[in-house]
Order: sequence, then structure tokens, then C-alpha cells
Amino acid sequence: MNNQRLSRAQAVSGLLFSLFALVHLSNTALAVLGPDVYNGFQSSVRRVYQWPLLELALVTTLVVHIASGVLRMRGRRGSKAKPPLRLRLHRYAAYYLAIFVFGHMAATRLPALLADAPPFFGGVSFSLHFMPWFFYPYYALLGIAGLYHLFYGVPVALGVLGIRAPQALRRGPGFWIPVSAGATMIVVALLGFGGALYEVDDPFDNDFARAYEAATAYFSGEAE
Repeated sequence: MNNQRLSRAQAVSGLLFSLFALVHLSNTALAVLGPDVYNGFQSSVRRVYQWPLLELALVTTLVVHIASGVLRMRGRRGSKAKPPLRLRLHRYAAYYLAIFVFGHMAATRLPALLADAPPFFGGVSFSLHFMPWFFYPYYALLGIAGLYHLFYGVPVALGVLGIRAPQALRRGPGFWIPVSAGATMIVVALLGFGGALYEVDDPFDNDFARAYEAATAYFSGEAE
């Protein structure tokens, strides 16, 4: 495939997956309002995006987006041109997301598929209490990287397809203000999951935590 076709494949797949990413980030932000709001929204949208054919389409779209990005990256090898800061941040966010996204998907979907234990609010809270030194920075970087990649990538993808996004969304305060506000919201949401904003239920007393502990005991040979 030539670079133009790769660009279009990356643009189309990115725009399609961005719809799910926007829903996912919105769900995360709702954690600032408490477990009931977070769980209610997640229960509603799960009925849509976890329909088997749609879920398969989402995974396929993500694979196409990452693969086309990797091929384009290989095509840039040897180039000595230094891209602007915003583009470099976009690529750094992409590298981080590509490294962790499939592990993140497996950690959240497999308990739901194998043990009927979707994470919901309690699952995220469990992970933050179980390994705070890892999951606080991991979730913060995952959310902020996804947010930045989304806000920067959508106008670029539209431009590749011949649709010019408003200039306010592409540069200046119109870009940095919503990205900064969204990043702040993600950090505050993590504080909500961790119990810093309001009292949360015992994070070890939910189906997701029990499924994780059962799996840990099984693979460590401690299961009866």
C-alpha cells in the first residue's frame, strides 16, 4: 500500500474508533459524580458496543488503525525532519496506547466473558486499592494519552478525507483548553475511584475483585 492509501485507512479507522473512545472517556469522567452515575451509564452503553458483531468491528478497526500507523512509521525511517511539538505528543500518545490497549481490553473483558464480572466502578476501585503505585499512573496516562490522541487526531483524519475542521479545534486555545480540562477531569475521576472525593464501598467486595482473586489463586496453584 502506498502512503496515501495508508493515510486514508488510518484516518477512517481512527474516526470510527474515536466514537467508542469518546464514549469510554465520557464514562470515566462520570466517576466524579459517584458510582451510581458511572455504573448506570456503563450499563446502558455496554448493551450497544458489546453486541458481538459491533465489538468485533471495533477490535478490527483498532487493529487496522495501529497496523497502518506502524507501516507509516516504518516509511518515515531515515527522515531527519523534526515534527512540531503537538505532533510529537500525538505520536508519543499513540505509542503508549498501542503498547497497553490490548492488555487493557483483555483485563476488562475477560472477567466479564468468563466469570460474568464486568469491572464497573468497583472493579476500577479495586485495581487502584490493590496496586495504587501502578494503576494510578497507568490509568492517568492511558486516559490522557487517549484524550490527546483523540482531540489531535480527529481534525487530522478529517483533513485526510478532504473535510476541513474548524481552525479553533486545530490550534490555540480551542485545542488546549478542552484537552487540559479533560485531562484534569480524568485525574479527578481517579480520585473518585480511589475514594478521595466520597466514601466508596469495600473495593475488594465485588464480582470483579473476586474473579481476579480466584484467577490469581488458580494460576498460583493456591486454589482448592
